[in-house]
Amino acid sequence: MTPSAPDTTTRPIGRFAPTPSGPLHFGSLIAATASYLNARTQNGHWRLRIDDLDGPRVVTGASEEILRQLRGYGFVWDGPVVYQSERFDAYRQALARLNSNGRLYVCACSRKQLRQRQPQTPWLYDGFCRHQAVAPDPTAMTPEKSAWRFRPERETLSFDDVLQGPQSLDVPTELGDFVVKRADGIFGYHLACAVDDIAMQVTEVVRGEDLLTSSFAQLAIMQSLGHTPPRYAHHALASNPEGIKLSKKSRAPAIRTDQALATLSEALRFLHHPPPSEIQTLTQLWDWAINHWQLERVNNHQAW
Repeated sequence: MTPSAPDTTTRPIGRFAPTPSGPLHFGSLIAATASYLNARTQNGHWRLRIDDLDGPRVVTGASEEILRQLRGYGFVWDGPVVYQSERFDAYRQALARLNSNGRLYVCACSRKQLRQRQPQTPWLYDGFCRHQAVAPDPTAMTPEKSAWRFRPERETLSFDDVLQGPQSLDVPTELGDFVVKRADGIFGYHLACAVDDIAMQVTEVVRGEDLLTSSFAQLAIMQSLGHTPPRYAHHALASNPEGIKLSKKSRAPAIRTDQALATLSEALRFLHHPPPSEIQTLTQLWDWAINHWQLERVNNHQAW
């Protein structure tokens, strides 16, 4: 159930977890660079996980291309690469524990029904099926056309983000009871991410601020499983000239390994760590970055 992980008794552990729906783009590189340097400057470990949980979204060959890109940019990860597609038994076991803790129930509501009941906030579940209190059997198939939802224990969730400051969320109005296993049998992202971060013994999660809300759902699951969530830091996002966040959905171009020095330098400038112009190699650039990295400067727009 538990992936091989470095000893955490003395060193922090960070991770990078791309989805193989395409190659890495500049936004991905920023997240990888920030998490990598945060781990390395603390003499910590940096783990790599491929979040290939959602089969229909996985692009053939994308996982291999992501590994090739990371190697081409000089990233070195600790331990084996973890693939979520090989972790289904761990997710089933986690569901069983959450179920025994009274945190799960079966939901047969469709997206159409949610839009009809609450057109202003169709993404926020209204608790319609909660009263049924049907405890699913984690060893069995989900009832036809039904999902499993997780009910957080607390009405308010909070944590201190290293870059964004104190964060708080009202569960009933901002998160609701969220899906941990979909009606099509696919495990929910929040469940898989929480379970894997626990198994990998992750202590530091540095990623883009578009995932800030996701942290609340994931820490709620971790707490219900009896684990302390990692330290979170959510950095600003890169965007294209139209102001749209760089992503595979917005067709952000893939980073090129033959331009690694220039592109990584640009990523460091975006993270407010502009390297000196005399640096000529990737090795020199990484050495400089590790020696000068300060996580707290990442969202500081004051120039050096």
